[in-house]
Amino acid sequence: MPGLWPTLASRALGSSAYYVISPFLAIWLHSTLGISVSLAATAVGVHLLSMRAGAVYTQFVVVRFRLRAVLVGGYLVAGAVLLVPVGLGLDDPASWLAVLAVNGTAVSCANVGTKALIANGCDERTRLLAFGRLNAAINGGAALGPVAGGWLMSATGRAFPLIPAGVFALAALLAARAPGDVTATPRAGGGAARFGLPNRQVLLWAAVTATLWLAYAQFANVLPMYVGSSVSTRVISMLFLVNAILIVLFQGVVARRMESLARRRGDRAVLALGMVLLAAGLVLFVPGRGPAWPVIFLGAAVFTFSELVWSPAADSLMAKKAEGNSFAAFGFAGLIWGVAESAGGALGTAVAGGSDDSTWVTWSPFLVAAGLTLLTALGVVLAPRRTERATALATGSCPSVPDKAL
Repeated sequence: MPGLWPTLASRALGSSAYYVISPFLAIWLHSTLGISVSLAATAVGVHLLSMRAGAVYTQFVVVRFRLRAVLVGGYLVAGAVLLVPVGLGLDDPASWLAVLAVNGTAVSCANVGTKALIANGCDERTRLLAFGRLNAAINGGAALGPVAGGWLMSATGRAFPLIPAGVFALAALLAARAPGDVTATPRAGGGAARFGLPNRQVLLWAAVTATLWLAYAQFANVLPMYVGSSVSTRVISMLFLVNAILIVLFQGVVARRMESLARRRGDRAVLALGMVLLAAGLVLFVPGRGPAWPVIFLGAAVFTFSELVWSPAADSLMAKKAEGNSFAAFGFAGLIWGVAESAGGALGTAVAGGSDDSTWVTWSPFLVAAGLTLLTALGVVLAPRRTERATALATGSCPSVPDKAL
């Protein structure tokens, strides 16, 4: 079986293609195509929802194919559908709503398919490290995409969607070299697994770990609103750049350390450690509105190292709970995590942005999210352990991934 690096490289390109257009989508639809702000906002919501939920409502078809075909098909469809309105000169809202729904669904299938390929193609000893490298690939692409999109949007005008379409095509070419013998469901599976329905353990742990994504939204969505009255947008953008750079630089080192901890204490210990660090980072965001705002960079660093720990651990634990039925597991988990992230971002932004003053009300989203995260960490550690059933996976270890691949 070939190495895993083409899968990771394709995911990095897929992430970059998505983030080339996603942050600027509403602006481009309104300023370039003349679509109203309300309809542009609706289009962004449709795009995000389909990217989160697409793998759930298409799984009954997708699970019939090998995962390499899912990746290639997802990236090809995601890119091709962006060519349609550009080629036909369509600028009406209905056409773009349909295009973005298809694009988001295709991206969702490729994203979930990548996680399922790692989950089903790796054994428990190498899975955590592989998910760590996946996290680095995703964040590397997410760091480059907005930079390219910001420069190219104004220069390309109506042809702007051709840029992500081309990057999606390159992702499909790399995905074609991914391991070709990994399937979306257990080889000996039947019943629910055949139809892509996850077991109750998957849904339970998706709900438990949803706290992580609610807390993550406080960094990605709430913090810019909270500190916006104290710092410039350039400073805010530097926070996200620091986050992405630290993940790319240190994910491999941290993943190896966490792999060692997981062997001694189990995946739950790694996940709990990540949650504690996450809570600490959130607390350090509180002084961000006022003269002590530079502390937010320390908070961003602590938050980033928490993500280096909990993100691969959550994926690894979900893969174990999936018992081979990984596409359905990550599809449903992604939907639950997306709902939690959206709710956390909306509620936190509404509270933090309700006033320009630094009061316990405006910084309460960070403390509430930190408290919920710590309670979840305690629950993860104390929850009774369930004996894992044997899976019908191949026993071979994960294909080797050279460090230079990322």
